[in-house]
Amino acid sequence: MLFPGLTRPEADAVAGWLGAVHAPEQVLVPVEIGVVLSDGAGPHLLDAHGALVLVLGPHSHVAGAHVAMGAPSPLHAIGAVEDHGTHWVWRARRDVPEPDRVEALDSLDACRDAEALVGWGAVGGGSARTLAP
Repeated sequence: MLFPGLTRPEADAVAGWLGAVHAPEQVLVPVEIGVVLSDGAGPHLLDAHGALVLVLGPHSHVAGAHVAMGAPSPLHAIGAVEDHGTHWVWRARRDVPEPDRVEALDSLDACRDAEALVGWGAVGGGSARTLAP
């Protein structure tokens, strides 16, 4: 089952476009969580396995990329995402243990261009893809 945890209206909206997506495991669906405080960060996204991911803010150097992080379960999903309107997509991602979280976020922020993001995502068994034109 993809995207466990979606409400019926969220799932109905996803059903309209998910079939056209080539890699649903890279997709993140925006969800409304009115009781979670995130101090101005957002939106909240749900990955294909039902894990919550928070968009922390725009990437410092790469246009169209945003920094995102999931809760540790047991690893943090950390990476760059891009907004596709109805959904978001991981552009580069690593799953890191809690002690490595700050270092991973710092090195992600240091990426100066899209090529550097791809290299960052490929480190340590992570995943990366180039930005769609």
